[in-house]
Amino acid sequence: MTSPPPYRAGEHAAPETAPGALVEPMAGPLSAPPLSAPPLSAPPPSSAEPPGPPVATTALGRAAQRVRGYFLALDPTFLSAVAPLALLAIILFTRTPSTNYIFDEQEALLANPYVNAKGGLRFIDAIHRDFWGLPPDRSVGSYRPLPNFLWRAIWAVTRQPFFHHFYNVLFHAANGALLTCITFWLTRKRGLAYLVGFIFVGCAVLTEAVSGIVGIADVLGGMGAIAALAALTLPAWAMPFGVFTAVLLGLFSKESALVCVPLIPFAALIAAPLTHPTRPARLVRALLALLAAGAAFVLYVELRRRWFPAPMPAELTAPLPEGAPLVKRALHDALVWFHQAPLPRDPLNNPLSGADTPHRIAGALRVYWRGLTQVVFPWTLSGDYSYPQEPAPDRVVFFESVAGAAMMALPPLGSLALWIAALRREHLERRERRSVRAAFLVDGGQATSRRWPLLIAGALLAAAAVGLAAYDWHTLRPAGRMAMLRALPLVLWPLPFLPALLLGLGLLVEGTRPLPCPATADRSVWVPLRQGYAGLCIAAIGLTWVVVSYFPHSNIPVVLPTVRAERFWYFPAIGSSLVLAVAFSWLHEALAGSTLAPRRRWSWRAWVTPALFTLFFAFQCAQAYRHAMDYRNDLEFWAATKKAVPNSAKAHLNYSVMKGARGDLPTRLAESRIAAELAPSWPMAHVYTGDTLCRMHRAEEAFPHYKRGMELGPNELSLIALTLQCLHDEQRLAAHEAELRQLAEEHPGTWLAYLAVDTLDNGAKHGGVDPKYRPRGYNEGPKE
Repeated sequence: MTSPPPYRAGEHAAPETAPGALVEPMAGPLSAPPLSAPPLSAPPPSSAEPPGPPVATTALGRAAQRVRGYFLALDPTFLSAVAPLALLAIILFTRTPSTNYIFDEQEALLANPYVNAKGGLRFIDAIHRDFWGLPPDRSVGSYRPLPNFLWRAIWAVTRQPFFHHFYNVLFHAANGALLTCITFWLTRKRGLAYLVGFIFVGCAVLTEAVSGIVGIADVLGGMGAIAALAALTLPAWAMPFGVFTAVLLGLFSKESALVCVPLIPFAALIAAPLTHPTRPARLVRALLALLAAGAAFVLYVELRRRWFPAPMPAELTAPLPEGAPLVKRALHDALVWFHQAPLPRDPLNNPLSGADTPHRIAGALRVYWRGLTQVVFPWTLSGDYSYPQEPAPDRVVFFESVAGAAMMALPPLGSLALWIAALRREHLERRERRSVRAAFLVDGGQATSRRWPLLIAGALLAAAAVGLAAYDWHTLRPAGRMAMLRALPLVLWPLPFLPALLLGLGLLVEGTRPLPCPATADRSVWVPLRQGYAGLCIAAIGLTWVVVSYFPHSNIPVVLPTVRAERFWYFPAIGSSLVLAVAFSWLHEALAGSTLAPRRRWSWRAWVTPALFTLFFAFQCAQAYRHAMDYRNDLEFWAATKKAVPNSAKAHLNYSVMKGARGDLPTRLAESRIAAELAPSWPMAHVYTGDTLCRMHRAEEAFPHYKRGMELGPNELSLIALTLQCLHDEQRLAAHEAELRQLAEEHPGTWLAYLAVDTLDNGAKHGGVDPKYRPRGYNEGPKE
């Protein structure tokens, strides 16, 4: 994608002369000169030009000048931005070539029947499977076909874990480069644009999403959101189609891209004078973006409902009581239409799932506050935060819940305040523009005119779309005609008429009279962008983006399977990168003054912000690199995780499994006991403790742990099979036959009742548990 009109590359980039300058001053896309500035055809005298930087005499100085020139002398393009950002991403996030599949990666790739083409699954069948390759009736609610398409295509070439991780790193760099270009298109500030890109790519809290293979869903979903922002720079007639395509890409990559439906129109509303300064039409552009994003969301839901008919959650299948409030009925009907597959509720992975609503919200706000602080100061990073690391709080009001609530409410209010300040500056600019336009006309200039062909074509298309929709609704449908349209659900009925309407409205916008911008005048005179306008706008977008994009992951609207995960911050980091970059720019300008001023003698103020940014960015990069190194192999991952979150029972238990797989059974036993102490109601912790003792040929010591685990999880098929198989291998199954049969009687209709009796009766024939019920081993592919 190239830089949008009406600017020409490098036309308005201001020279940077202040020592130690991070970015050019936040003067919006254009640093507006006085209204009496000469036209472009008559450059100012050479004496008015600011002095350039001195020529370096040392090799180090020349190298620094080349680096500075790369980032500040030329306008950034996607290719020029992606090169340094890809280098940064590769250095920070690349795992070692000897890495193996870690944690969820085993289920996502090794055990994924779709990726492994098991059971006759075709390439196109990704649309009928969930993220883990499971059919609708066994899904845990994650419908993301695009990552599965990508995995299946590359799986046929290589199954080496490093390659399936590495392209995720490159996609992340591409997202940073595109975000850099968007920032430049909005602000025309080269330094600020690169600042946003580097902050985003180096954000340490995103390490899980970038270094982890499963994070491809977040990275591709974020790519859809960033591409939708880039589409806002297109002409009005093309913009909605770009937004529609980008949002659809995001939704089929990860369902959380639904946040684009409110956020992209919001960005279009605020950024219209930046993306299209001669024809802002902010309300119409926001409407076009809303219709396009909404259409993508509706189409996604309807296709998912047909391709992936998951069962309805139990709470939605029951009818509402008579007399239920209208709002509650509307919400219920919307959720029924959305048809989200039932999400698992595991108190171990999400302790908030068992809390009442006030305590769940308090705990969710605490998690939000902790994640928000990680974005700025990632002192501790972890791949797991399960119970009891993030337990449900015992009270509703405490510091972190109040801080989380404040940071949920204040950023949107701050966005509103920033936007109002920007509108006031724009209003002041309009007065000056009127006087400039009047002076221009007095001097013999010609007034700009409308584009009548575009206006006529747009009006005809829009009128035709509305007329055909009305005719179909009032005439054809009641008469039973146009069976194809009648076959569409009511929510999809407007879609056939929508493209013509969007195209027509876009043509109307592009055909309107442009704001005065004669070709011979400096465009900065005519664009309503006073000092700081662009910074206000992108900061307003970023603040709201952080809150809205995180909200679906917050456990406030719905209870998620996971209480906390750092990959949830991939979407919010887009907004936080904008806010942090503008904050550094404003701080630098406040301390050092305008970089357009003539060069002065050395001043410590000019170096305060560069020093602070260097410390901030160096810390982010160091923490990102350290956390990425946790992904060297599964043992290193869980060792680092249990160190970062010592109260996570899952971290200790998984570390014990990794040590056991390497023959260190004493360590496995010690870590399994820690997990059982941290989560005494977790069946797996007890069964794995018993399994360790059993493998140490201490089956009699193991049986009480086995028994406790089976009592806690009588339907845990894999755990029960693991128990019975080890007891059979140690020839202790018969010794505990009476106790096993009693357990089966106490839990009728469970896997415990079936497998215990079947193994006791047929163990000699099957060699223990029936092979079709034995659990899949670690690092094994899907069972047939």
